[in-house]
Amino acid sequence: MNSASAAIILLNWNGYHDTFECLKSLESLTYPNFHVFVVDNASYDDSFIKLTSDQESGEFNINITLIQSGSNLGCAGGNNVGFRTAYEQGFDYYWMLNNDTYVEPDSLSKLIEVMDRDKKIGIVGSKIYNANNNLLWFAGGSINPYLGTSTPFGIDEEDCGQYDKMKEVDFIVGCSMLFRKEVIQLIGFLEEDYFIYYEDTDWNIRAKKAGWKIVYVPESIVYHKESSSTKSADLSPYYAYYLIRNGYLMVSRNNAKYKWIAFLYLFFRVIKFHILYVIKSDNKAKRSSMILKGAFHGLTNKTGQYIN
Repeated sequence: MNSASAAIILLNWNGYHDTFECLKSLESLTYPNFHVFVVDNASYDDSFIKLTSDQESGEFNINITLIQSGSNLGCAGGNNVGFRTAYEQGFDYYWMLNNDTYVEPDSLSKLIEVMDRDKKIGIVGSKIYNANNNLLWFAGGSINPYLGTSTPFGIDEEDCGQYDKMKEVDFIVGCSMLFRKEVIQLIGFLEEDYFIYYEDTDWNIRAKKAGWKIVYVPESIVYHKESSSTKSADLSPYYAYYLIRNGYLMVSRNNAKYKWIAFLYLFFRVIKFHILYVIKSDNKAKRSSMILKGAFHGLTNKTGQYIN
């Protein structure tokens, strides 16, 4: 294996402890040539100050560049700050990694080994476990280009080896997604007006349309501190807003001639989201309002961060 340069991009927003633990985990990586770019999205928990202090005191044994974005740019915008900085420095590979993860020592090398074997592969991703219960969280995924939905393989399943085969997939989740610089050169960076959710799915669609293979690599192992229930009524009302809005936007942008199907499905999704996020929750009026606004803003192409 060669030692092509790899940039690891971590986005922090009020998650100092998670980011610290992730950085300590990255110290164990066996891949010899990587640099970590930590982008802070204007946290208000003193994350940036604490991480800067940690770095200055020699707490980390890896190369780290800390970047303050200056405002909350969302997931896409914040990650793009890191991608652009690394791209300007000429890195060969870019690993988009959630800050609330920790990794196996060979997780990066296994991804790059697959990339090096086939220059037509543009994106690769890890097998991801839920760190809270050790069940699978992601093992590749499929996209429904007509409905604006994505389906992760293996979520909440016990790992019995059923996802141990490397294969091409529709998308790799941004929690652990490695891509080569040529993908950026061909399709550009993440679409920032999604703000959060679907920006990685949209980017995968554009990469595949441009001719790149997208591959799931089960030998690369990452652990994600995700809630065991992704449909909890305790989730923020904005969660449903961005999901319903951005799912429709994704179809409109990437499969426009079939967006009438997504339009019809939108009504079903409004009902489904009320069942999932409203009926058994507190503050029902707020949650219902956000779901309806998400649908309306998708239809009217209102993008970016939701502002009250």
